[in-house]
Amino acid sequence: MDYRLVFTKRALNDLNQVIGRIADVDKDIDAAFQFGSALLDHVDLLTRFPRTGPVIRDRSRIRKLVHSPIVVYYRVHDARQRVEILHFRHAARRPPSF
Repeated sequence: MDYRLVFTKRALNDLNQVIGRIADVDKDIDAAFQFGSALLDHVDLLTRFPRTGPVIRDRSRIRKLVHSPIVVYYRVHDARQRVEILHFRHAARRPPSF
């Protein structure tokens, strides 16, 4: 059975900033839309393969999925068959503290 994706409010804000930044910097709304679609398609793979990304540190339940240059931080909840998307963050930035 597939897991269900749940996005935190913070993750949705992050995603909005990532796409908005591409549209602003590149002056190309189509490129921003294509990148956003590809990023979400990649994240959607977690519904079938929730453990695709490595755990970010010892004894942590937080994993990461890289869609260059964006790193997606997430947590798997097996009991609820759910993947919680926590952050979308540019790889050049310092990882968030959890």
